[in-house]
Amino acid sequence: MARAAGEPSAKRAKVGEAGKEEDPLVRRKEEVVRLLGEASAKGEDNARAKEELLTLCADLQAKNEKTFGGCRLPPELWQKILDEYLQQNDLLALTMTCRFFRDTTEDLGKKMETNLGGGDYYRSLDLRESGKMASHTLGWFQWICDTLKVLPGFETFSFWSKKRVKGAVYEGDLVNYAALQGSVVLLRWLMEEKGYEPNTFTGWYAGRGGSIEVLEYLRGNGYKFNEGACMGVAEGGHLEALKFLRSYTTSSTSESYWCCPWSAETTLEAAKGGHLEILKFCRGLLKGFPSRCPWNRPECSELASQNGHEHVAAWIDQQEDDMDLEFGE
Repeated sequence: MARAAGEPSAKRAKVGEAGKEEDPLVRRKEEVVRLLGEASAKGEDNARAKEELLTLCADLQAKNEKTFGGCRLPPELWQKILDEYLQQNDLLALTMTCRFFRDTTEDLGKKMETNLGGGDYYRSLDLRESGKMASHTLGWFQWICDTLKVLPGFETFSFWSKKRVKGAVYEGDLVNYAALQGSVVLLRWLMEEKGYEPNTFTGWYAGRGGSIEVLEYLRGNGYKFNEGACMGVAEGGHLEALKFLRSYTTSSTSESYWCCPWSAETTLEAAKGGHLEILKFCRGLLKGFPSRCPWNRPECSELASQNGHEHVAAWIDQQEDDMDLEFGE
């Protein structure tokens, strides 16, 4: 037992001693990278340096495997890591770290693309809410802006739209993604430092994220919310955010903000997600908020039941049977 317990320390000591002396392979690799950089700056191509760099990388990989005892995670564990702990938008950064990560990702059939909209945001939300993935930091957004070609404006994701460039990242994608994460710091950097502008869908993303601070920031910067914002908070079950959106407020600068409009879609999203308090609020049953959102009671009941929220469906069935499908105020 004592010998087994000491093995990791001995291995770490061996690796530490190896790292004290400058590795000639690493030094030569840095020199070759510098040569390639100088050639690129002059608009030239150095094929010989490229070939040498590939050889150096292979030699370094072989040396590292020998140093660490040839230890590698089996493919099934890498599959589990990529499937359960990484979101699509992290794969590109992972593959740019080293050739091994790139080869492993390719071998497992993963696509190296960044998708900040469409249906992929659901996986991002699931991972973050499960605690398996942290929110992306300001550094990640800065890396995206520095590494990828970010197209101006915003084009929505839709099957019938031909305007959006496939696989592209737009300025509006980053703004929406920051709103979804609920970070004023990110939004301020994107909007004030980079000059990116919010779009029609930013309110929905901010609502789904549920951050009142983000909603306040957008409103304070002149953003006009539409019904999508209330739909977003209803889907996410963010009652306090919905109260904020539906409140008439006056800022310290004496500027007034009227409440955000809502529609029957708000109640449908709340029913689908099983958010009973949201439904009660929408029907004017919470103190201080008498305004009622239009709804289709039978459809709400059906959605709640289909998604396993029987207690919500039972409550809906006890309510008034109006079929007001018009948009709210």
